[in-house]
Amino acid sequence: MIVRKAIINNLKDALELTKKTGSSSIVHEYLAQKGINFPVIIEQIDNRAANILKQEAISVGADVSVSQDVSRFKKGFSDIVLFANLTQILKLFDKLKMQPFGLKEVALNFKQLINNKKVFKCRDKSLDFSCPIVMGIVNMDPDSFSGDGLTCPDKAQRQALEFEECGAGIIDIGAESSRPGSNFVDAKTEIKRLIPALKKIKKKLKIPISIDTYKYETAKAALDEGADIINDIFALRVGKEKLAKLIANVKAGLILMHMKGLPKNMQKSPKYKDCTSEVFKFLLDRRNYALNFGIQEECIFVDPGAGFGKTVEHNLELIKNIRTFSSLGAVVGAVSRKRFVKALSGEDKTSFVVANFLTAFCGADILRVHDVKETVNVLKMIQAFKGV
Repeated sequence: MIVRKAIINNLKDALELTKKTGSSSIVHEYLAQKGINFPVIIEQIDNRAANILKQEAISVGADVSVSQDVSRFKKGFSDIVLFANLTQILKLFDKLKMQPFGLKEVALNFKQLINNKKVFKCRDKSLDFSCPIVMGIVNMDPDSFSGDGLTCPDKAQRQALEFEECGAGIIDIGAESSRPGSNFVDAKTEIKRLIPALKKIKKKLKIPISIDTYKYETAKAALDEGADIINDIFALRVGKEKLAKLIANVKAGLILMHMKGLPKNMQKSPKYKDCTSEVFKFLLDRRNYALNFGIQEECIFVDPGAGFGKTVEHNLELIKNIRTFSSLGAVVGAVSRKRFVKALSGEDKTSFVVANFLTAFCGADILRVHDVKETVNVLKMIQAFKGV
């Protein structure tokens, strides 16, 4: 007899282990779900609800870590952690959906958390994120922080086509630098830089085109030329209702990014009490804002904003926890050539590719990168590894 630890990373792993025992196919899915650990954080839950949740969790074989105030039946709100497997989560949904004190909302959120939807839309195109997709960066701003800014539309077209041939699934075109310390560019200048390149690229490219802008005027000009996605570093806080309705009307994709402060001051001693929690709350709020103006769930992407108002430690925390944002939409990991990567391991291309690798391995659906060919090759290795 041999006893060894089972390694289960996902439902596929659990199913494979179950099948190898020769058990009946009738129980494969049921048993596999028991092997998927599914810890859930619930912040600011009513202490009365926390007590009910703990008892119901114990009744299905799960458990909850609660504040001492909950145990002492004190009024108020606290944070809790539910430790459960997938089977227990599904049972808890049925138990909580009729309970008071906000537990019905908790139950509905359980359904959203376990939703494995991986197909998203941008205009008439679909994106399948069963495998991560590489988004190749084309900079039309000479002030680009990475030093790869272009001014010639023909060169931009050649770069975009090269990225597509290397395996990129999206091209992201930007014409305003958002590097730390950068100044804003007016819409007229941005459009002048952007649209000639977009027209050239659109003629030849088959994959979706994203436009890195937060301005209504630029977004409209780009969408009129056939762009598919708006990548908004301000998450509709600048374009607001007008931009949201524009995106909704054409059913374009929308990337909502978190940024603390403004590009010119965002790296001046950024502070958080709980970085992952605060970024999640921000993106949840902006997602709800977008939904209120008719932007569809399957058109929304979220970006935790690595390097935008974060220390090295904050960035590492967000990469490690990037999968937590998946309940909000397809998740964009944009760590390419960021300063924190250089601070950790230098400016060699290997450092940037490794950072992209870690971001994908931790759960990003889209990798926004400069080094397309190398990152595509890395993703092939990840997919081969996950397929074992």
